[in-house]
Amino acid sequence: MVVMTILNFFTLRTLATYGFQQRFTADAPLVSILVPARNEGSNIARCVRSLLNQDYPNYEIIVLDDFSDDATVSIVEMLTLPADDPQKKLTLLRGRELPEGWFGKNWACHQLAEASKGQYLLFTDADTSHNVNTLSSAMAALFSEDGQFLSVFPLQQAISFPERLIVPLVQVFIYGLLPTWLVPRNPNPAFSAANGQFMLFQGAAYDFIGGHQAVKGVVLEDVVLGRRVKQAGFRQLLPDGRDSISCRMYRSAGEVWRGFSKNLFAFFNFNLLWLALFVLANVLAYVGPYFWLLAGWLTQQPADPVWLWLPLTQIGLGILLRALIALRFSFNILDSLLHPFSVVYMAAIAFNSVRWSRKGTEWKGRKYRMNS
Repeated sequence: MVVMTILNFFTLRTLATYGFQQRFTADAPLVSILVPARNEGSNIARCVRSLLNQDYPNYEIIVLDDFSDDATVSIVEMLTLPADDPQKKLTLLRGRELPEGWFGKNWACHQLAEASKGQYLLFTDADTSHNVNTLSSAMAALFSEDGQFLSVFPLQQAISFPERLIVPLVQVFIYGLLPTWLVPRNPNPAFSAANGQFMLFQGAAYDFIGGHQAVKGVVLEDVVLGRRVKQAGFRQLLPDGRDSISCRMYRSAGEVWRGFSKNLFAFFNFNLLWLALFVLANVLAYVGPYFWLLAGWLTQQPADPVWLWLPLTQIGLGILLRALIALRFSFNILDSLLHPFSVVYMAAIAFNSVRWSRKGTEWKGRKYRMNS
């Protein structure tokens, strides 16, 4: 994983570098920026203001309120006033009732796509914040690389202790296991990744793969949409978004627990064997060496290379892997020392994720039966 991470870091291009290749004029294709929002009062103003400040010349923003019971609607209505939106780019759309068989976010995105007018569709989450050239850089990337779909992993903010334990693992596994340089070059759907925090589609490609209606009851709709893009023969791009977008996914221990519990088992397509093997491999690789050292000490063999240097090497590789991710994505580098605790926390989340798949779960006030 360390070698794969280093290779990815040397080959992965940041999104902002594409922005220097192409300048767009007023006749550029219309892009619809689509933001589903349910109880996003603490995030929505920052997100929408960053979108209203884009330097791309031709775009609309549609925010769908999905029956929020906080200040989301009033904040978006305020942002439609001329002080924030002098060019009248922002529209607030009220969501319709959730039909049977749909997940809430998928239904919201489907409604947003129906209301859009753009030749390109950008789905982005309400907890993201975008640099001024994010959209123009993303469009330049699609144009220069002849792509039909682009997704990125933003700079993730991890502030509370549970966030610092678990959020960096997303980057650890993406960049430690996936050869990202093959994503745009190899048509095999296995070399695919997508992140619902930022997904830019050519409209024709989105329609061809069936849009969000094709994944209406899927928990990890972004991952499946990315695979469907590859299966349909379209070109997918996966640049590094850390210089263009930031996101704080969760803001409390409860949100971290619920959010990752909802997604982890689904990532393995509810296959218990694959999830168990994944968790076991990580526990053996990153927690096991500490017990290995302890066993060597208890059996009075601390100087034996098998009981000392082998586990120390594995411990060092785990810390190095986490430190590389921390340096690249601005996480706290001292948290690299806590990597075994992160793996134990992930194992507990995995157990809960399986449990939830059996009994159903609640997310943002709605109860769902997981597709296991």
